[in-house]
Amino acid sequence: MKAQTPPAPPYHLYLLECEDGTLYTGVALDVEQRFIQHALGLGAAYTRAHPPRRVLACRPYASKGDALRAEYALKQVRRGMKLNFFSAKERLADAALPPLGSTRSERRADIAHYAGLPA
Repeated sequence: MKAQTPPAPPYHLYLLECEDGTLYTGVALDVEQRFIQHALGLGAAYTRAHPPRRVLACRPYASKGDALRAEYALKQVRRGMKLNFFSAKERLADAALPPLGSTRSERRADIAHYAGLPA
């Protein structure tokens, strides 16, 4: 009898709000960990120039290809409609991770807290 392979973990399409009010769309296996990377300046070049404030929404997909196709589709949508791309239960707003603090020292402390690092 052949051993069953456990299902692959889902990839997630996520939408970030940046400090300057812009939106960033990405794909990750672990959205919380990816948010921390973005906040620490270890993510995409865009989020190094436009630090993220919070995760607005997240949707799981069965494969990376499906998530990347959804990311492309979301990037084609006008800004005002991006949040509507997600269902109400996929919109996290402040549920998953609260917004980072407004000052540099508050943001560092929040990021350290999220990452489990000393402040």
